[in-house]
Amino acid sequence: MSETRKRKHPANESSIERIKSSKMPKETPPSKPPSQPTPSQPTLSTTPSNDDPFPVNWPKSLPYLTTPAYSPQITPSQLSLLRTLDPDLPTIPGSFPLGPAPHVKITPITDLKHPAHGQSGLFATQHLPPDTLILPYLGHYHPGSGPGLQDEDYDYTKSDYDLWLDRDADVAVDAARAGNEARFVNDYRGIPFTPREPVPGQKKPPKQQKGKPNAEFKVAWDERTGQKVMSVWVLPRGKKGLNTGIERGEEVMVSYGRGFWEGRKQEGEGEN
Repeated sequence: MSETRKRKHPANESSIERIKSSKMPKETPPSKPPSQPTPSQPTLSTTPSNDDPFPVNWPKSLPYLTTPAYSPQITPSQLSLLRTLDPDLPTIPGSFPLGPAPHVKITPITDLKHPAHGQSGLFATQHLPPDTLILPYLGHYHPGSGPGLQDEDYDYTKSDYDLWLDRDADVAVDAARAGNEARFVNDYRGIPFTPREPVPGQKKPPKQQKGKPNAEFKVAWDERTGQKVMSVWVLPRGKKGLNTGIERGEEVMVSYGRGFWEGRKQEGEGEN
């Protein structure tokens, strides 16, 4: 995600907003042990390519998370709701690695026409099939409303990286002060369209949709930690089969939602 953008959009039915946190509360045992992915679930090459604990191009001044962090204001009842299994949620399997994801790469944006020029985006390093998990969106879990939006010297309402996680539990996740590669996912609007090249042996390039997002936010159940997490997934193929996934070298793009951009517009008008 662009460093200068503020998130105020829905992630599926969970809209983005503000969060907080820094200190980890006492952990409770996971409500479900890790398990292997089902045979029908598409898989990616998720074997770490090196022993570096940080992804390539990760800002060294920013803490890198492999599991969520927690605001000291998260209550035991909120943690209990987050750690109650919802069988309807998509699953992050226990085999998914904790740490840098080899199938994506944080890449500086050099295209002058790109709205995040001079910053960074998240790009695929291999073909990512439709409806597959890219990675979880990690950050600080914090109360999504009330006094919990101010945490010591930090104000979640000013965060550019805050998403609703569970409205019933009143919990959001903020990746402004710590996170993982998912914090670099940009909105698709304004990103220059690059036509695909034909695959060797084929006359036509893979299908692609012009000016559309290729990924989405979803709340998921993380079997590795036994709790709900926000996550980034490749969009499904669709009724017309137009979405063939994300090709190697393509940027992972989501929709921040209309509310995000309306909020940015209002902020800009307020500064004038």
